[in-house]
Amino acid sequence: MATKKGLIITVMILAVISGASFVVWFLPQNHGSSFVVSDYKSELNSVRDRHLLIVTDMKSNLNGLLNKTVSPDNFTSHAQISSSQITSLITEVVESNPPAEWKHSYGAYYESLKKYNDYLAETISLANKIKGKAPSSDISDEMSKLDSLKKESDSLASESNQTRP
Repeated sequence: MATKKGLIITVMILAVISGASFVVWFLPQNHGSSFVVSDYKSELNSVRDRHLLIVTDMKSNLNGLLNKTVSPDNFTSHAQISSSQITSLITEVVESNPPAEWKHSYGAYYESLKKYNDYLAETISLANKIKGKAPSSDISDEMSKLDSLKKESDSLASESNQTRP
């Protein structure tokens, strides 16, 4: 049979667990940090400049992959890092919450970044085909896809610049 001391200890443990659960449930959760943008032109210029740095670096790496001075594995690793950086830029554009006069410009640049991320995914596919010694026709088809995605991304970036207030 249970003793009085054992019951009291059990009740106290249950009370502490219930109380802790209650406190955790009702405390406000921190949903990450956010930032306030006051100069939307400078913010979009900053995103564009960082995007152009990534584009330039990836172009150099792609040329190295095609010239066989960069291994497919190194290229893939670099493309994945670049994709992560582009994803961060996309998040930054989305979270900036621009006013109405900047919405179209920011929206076009958002689409440009998404297309460029698609481009990066295709470069990884190209590197895998090169690593697997795919036929030159497959590599040529992949290069056509890459060219098309890059042109779409560039076109959307240009549209963003043209629609700035």
